Order: sequence, then structure tokens, then C-alpha cells
Amino acid sequence: MGSLYFASDKAIFDALTQRSLTSAELRKVFLSRGIVISNESDKKFLANRFSALFHDYYDYRNLSLLVGGRDSREKTTNVVVTSAVPKEKLADALNSVKEWLIDDQHEQAEVAIHGDQLKLTVKYQKLDLSQAEFRQVVEKTAEVIIEKQGNDWKITGPMNDKFKDISDQLFSQIEIATDQDVATRTISLEAISDAGIRTNFLRSLIRNLKDMEVVDVVDVSTFNPKDRDDDDLDLSDEALVIEDSIEVDFGDDGEEGEDGDPTAELAKPQPEARSHKIIRIDKASLKGKGVLESKQLMELEGHGFYLWKIRWTAREKLAGSEIVQFEAQFGNQAKYCDFSYIVKGVYNYHNGKHAKNPVRAEPVFEQKLKIRVEEAAQKTLDDIERSLTT
Repeated sequence: MGSLYFASDKAIFDALTQRSLTSAELRKVFLSRGIVISNESDKKFLANRFSALFHDYYDYRNLSLLVGGRDSREKTTNVVVTSAVPKEKLADALNSVKEWLIDDQHEQAEVAIHGDQLKLTVKYQKLDLSQAEFRQVVEKTAEVIIEKQGNDWKITGPMNDKFKDISDQLFSQIEIATDQDVATRTISLEAISDAGIRTNFLRSLIRNLKDMEVVDVVDVSTFNPKDRDDDDLDLSDEALVIEDSIEVDFGDDGEEGEDGDPTAELAKPQPEARSHKIIRIDKASLKGKGVLESKQLMELEGHGFYLWKIRWTAREKLAGSEIVQFEAQFGNQAKYCDFSYIVKGVYNYHNGKHAKNPVRAEPVFEQKLKIRVEEAAQKTLDDIERSLTT
């Protein structure tokens, strides 16, 4: 109906019956209409009564804030600009991106500069039509941090489409400001298709964390690329393929029956009929303890699967250190690019034992751990490239 929109009675009813809506929040909703409710009133009864009232934009906005989608934590990624870009030119390019976000994307954006660190903060909305009506719009915040790294500039942000759009726009503005192409470096094995090298990347990464040792690998995901036609597949049990054979036998050497049955001609030996039923497994996930050394993972890797995601626990090489749970992955499994990582949580050490449940790491400690993952990933990539050139 053009630009006019209002929430339906059912949408409001569904919103008010959400588990995330507390009794105190429900009382505020009714008080906005001058109605006092009892704590003992049935939630569905109240939702039914309120949804029958007239509603306006402010009702929709307030309910969206109460029961709307929550902004969850996202994995981190980074891109390194290896071109020589003066700080002043970089700041101009970042401010141009800010103007693009505000004017063209209609989003909130702010730029802050502290020494050799530049930060762009963007507040935007993400639409998810698979959710209930009042949970379809999620308010999100993205922080893009640009820091000096030797002679280069490291750009860090969340691994999502918004960061990719901002990065592409930033590179374009840098090229305009410097009148030269932008050269970048990322953690990627797109040019290396060998499954063994790809799977060994994550195996080596977890052991390259500076001053830390691996405790256990609890979750891995594997991928088998579709780079061969079905006709070229190895039709054997060892290649995870089932072959069904059908044999037809009408008699002995195709001779006529005793009564001279004219259909005996059909009894001639027929060619063996075979039908191949190809079972191709593209992805597999294993969870548990000691997953990295499991027989099942070894078998999958033997059939061309390689790791694209890994979750592991590690701790510093000191007595009484906390156990940290990490996760790293390549978002594009086929090309083996879009590398990202996250610190899932920390198992604190207290009274001689570690806690059963993890808690989120303190911001300073979490940033320190992320830098270790970045350095380990770069070291692993450098080692692979060095081994290929020697």
C-alpha cells in the first residue's frame, strides 16, 4: 500500500507472547494505554486483548525495541593494505566512505582518529524475512578499525557483507585519493587447490599460537569440492560410492527349451546390466573430544575432504592459566578464502580447577588473543608459501 504500513493483529499477538518479553516490559506496554494489569494475568489473554486495540507507528516501534532481533557476536576478519598510503589520504578516503554511508545508505556513521588508529563506527539495520514480523529487523553496529602495521595498514572488522561493502568502497576512495591501484593481502589459499595443504593450514594454525599450547580440538567441519564430473568419479567403496549390479540369467547358454519354446531366443546371455548409484558427501562435521586425531576424520581426509572450520581450546604455557576456546574458519569453503576467527569464551581457573562453563573474555584480553590468532594465521600462510617455492 505504498509507504503506509501497520502491524497486523496477529503480528502484535505473536510479539506479546514471546518468551523474551518479561512481565515488567508487558506492564509498560499496557501502561502506555493507561491500563493496569495483574502479574497473575494470563499472557495469551493479555496479548489477545492488546492486539484487538487500535495501533499506530509508536506501538510498532516500541514493540520492535522490546522483542526485536538481537545483534549477536560475529567473527572477526582483516585485510592488509600493502600499498603506500599516507595517513592524511587514508583519513580523507575514510571520511568519503562515511559520507557515502550517510547520504546513499541512510545509515549512521562516525569517524574517530587517535594517533595511527582510525575507526569507523556504523549503525545499520539488517533485514531477516525468515523471522517473525517483529524480529525481522535487527539493529547492528559495525566497527572498522584501521591500524598502522609496519609500512602497511591493517583493516579489521566483522566478517559480514557490510564489512565487504565498506572495504570495497574504501579501496575505491583510496585509489581516487592516491591515483594508484590498491594492493591488499588476506589470509587465503584460493590459489592452492591441494586438499592436503588446505587441511594442514588449520592443523598448523592452532599450534602456531604464540606462547600457547593446544588442549583439545572439539569441533571440525570438512568440505569436499565438486571439481569432477560424475563420469570421472572413482566408483569404488573406498571412494564413498555404492555400486549396485543387476544380473539377468534366463537359462543355459541360450538353448531352446524342451518344448521348442519360441521365446527361448530371449534366453540368450544378456549383457550384465549395471546401475551406478553415486553417493557424494560434500560436507561433514565432527564434534567431541580429540576430534583432530579421530579415525573418522582421517578417513574423510583420505577421500579428498579438507578442514574449513575448527574449534579448539588452548591455554598459555603457565600453571593455573585459563583455558580459552577459539574458532576459526574459511567462509568460502570452495575457494578457501574469507578467513575469520572469534574467541568463543574463557574457562576461568579457580581453586585448582577450571570452570565448567565459559564466560566472555575481558575486552583487553580478547583483543590480545585475536592478535595471536592473526599472527598465527599469517605465519602459517608464510610457511606454506615458503615450502611451495623451495
